Amino acid sequence: MPEPLLYLKAMGAAAIVSAMFVLAMVAVRRAASTTWQNKACIPGISLGLAVGYSVLSFQPAWPPVNALDRLLAIVIPGALGIELIAGFQRIPQWVAWFLRMILVAAIPRILLHGSVYLSGSDDGRPLWQAGSVWAVCSVLLAGLWSLLSLLSVRSPSVSLSLVLCMTIQCTGATVMMAGYIKGGAAALPIVATLLATSTVVWLIFRRSGTPTNFHAPAILGIGVVGLFGLLFIGRFFGRLSTGAALTMLLAPLLCWVMETSPLRHRKPWLVGTLRLLLVAIPLVAVLVLAKIDFDRDMSPLLSVFN
Repeated sequence: MPEPLLYLKAMGAAAIVSAMFVLAMVAVRRAASTTWQNKACIPGISLGLAVGYSVLSFQPAWPPVNALDRLLAIVIPGALGIELIAGFQRIPQWVAWFLRMILVAAIPRILLHGSVYLSGSDDGRPLWQAGSVWAVCSVLLAGLWSLLSLLSVRSPSVSLSLVLCMTIQCTGATVMMAGYIKGGAAALPIVATLLATSTVVWLIFRRSGTPTNFHAPAILGIGVVGLFGLLFIGRFFGRLSTGAALTMLLAPLLCWVMETSPLRHRKPWLVGTLRLLLVAIPLVAVLVLAKIDFDRDMSPLLSVFN
């Protein structure tokens, strides 16, 4: 059963560790560059996730035995490692994106490893269907990551990180209501670490007098990978519907609406607020429908205990 107090403890611990580490890393260099701040986020997020999952008693087995283990032990560490490499100024952007696309292509295969979807048996799907799912999911992830990265360069703002945190939080709640409680709880440390590091970096930018130049590719990349991974396991190993998964995955792209000519040159706080509101609309719709389904499916069980 869900344990709200434990979840709050895990989120609080993850957020505090991440924020304190990023602050300490930035303090080492009083005139820290944007590149240094971005790189400081990576170990900060790593430590925050480790502490958060430790509080939740999530200890992925090695070798991993299920999709959630592979997400926590392979996929997210892989994203962290690639963003660390990409953060070095001497690394060309095409190399960084080549590594990201390798990860994008591998994630569906990693998460489906050992499952009935790849068995090719009479009980599973034909291998050509599994290959189609693999290809479509990789294209969706590549498109989302690329478009959000382009938006973060075109219109840098902390609101994009907040949108990802909001979407991941809603994903966790929806996955829980779809019957995969542990998979939904896995979203909480990710939200806490991304929110903490985003806030710290934004405050540093604001203190420097350039709040509109917020740009942290590491936060964006890890957020996108985490969001996709949670939706993927919720869809294929929980009871999350395809429609709900696609809606939440693509909802952050509504931020592009604010790039239309009548809206783009508005005040940054207004643009950020409207981004959050636009993305919140489909997320709330998915949550409401998930709650209706949850109440319908759980009411017979609750009546038995009453």
